[in-house]
Amino acid sequence: MTRQAVTDGFEQFVGDAIEQTAAEFSLSRVIGGSQGGMIDRLLESSENLQETLVEPKLAEHRQEIITQFDVILDYAESDSPIDEYRTAILDADSFADSLRPDLPDDRRQTVLDELLERHRKLGDAVEPVLLAEESDFWVAARNALTEAEAKQLVEEHFAFTGPLRDHRSAFAMETTIDPAEVLGGLGGMFGGSEIEIEYTDEALRAMRHAEREVIADATSNVEAQFE
Repeated sequence: MTRQAVTDGFEQFVGDAIEQTAAEFSLSRVIGGSQGGMIDRLLESSENLQETLVEPKLAEHRQEIITQFDVILDYAESDSPIDEYRTAILDADSFADSLRPDLPDDRRQTVLDELLERHRKLGDAVEPVLLAEESDFWVAARNALTEAEAKQLVEEHFAFTGPLRDHRSAFAMETTIDPAEVLGGLGGMFGGSEIEIEYTDEALRAMRHAEREVIADATSNVEAQFE
């Protein structure tokens, strides 16, 4: 089938997952309870904070996943080992980019190797569909895969949070909030100080929730397609 058809199907799944993550993400969980006037005002301005903190990060994450998948398809279409695509795949990996800078080299290498192995498995799993002659994704999937293989593709290889859960202490997702940007003129009342926020735990919780929801929907779609 056409590569674009595979990409379109994958992008739909990723888009749904990102949308669910945004809906689930809780700013109050990140910032914590009342910690002073600035925090209270930030929480009151949650709509602005959603626009300046959550939405840009998720849009960036979505684009990295799509860019990375394009390289994974390069690997799937080739006869080359995944190591030849290591740099390109990991350069686009948002989890790799979130590894703590003080992580010991041997642990960093272990995590990166596991990330690459997960992407190899995705490429191998999607290859039969990618090489099928049919132009429709589901027609190709039905002819190239069994129902069990199609479910495995969705339930295992489209799950993104595994590395983050398996190596939680190796990652730190952080950002800086400028109160003036969120609160406008009121931000100047706080001396122009910026707030450093780590949101790894909440990102994992929200992404895991979204992942479960979207995978459940996709699995139901697989079952319907193979009836």
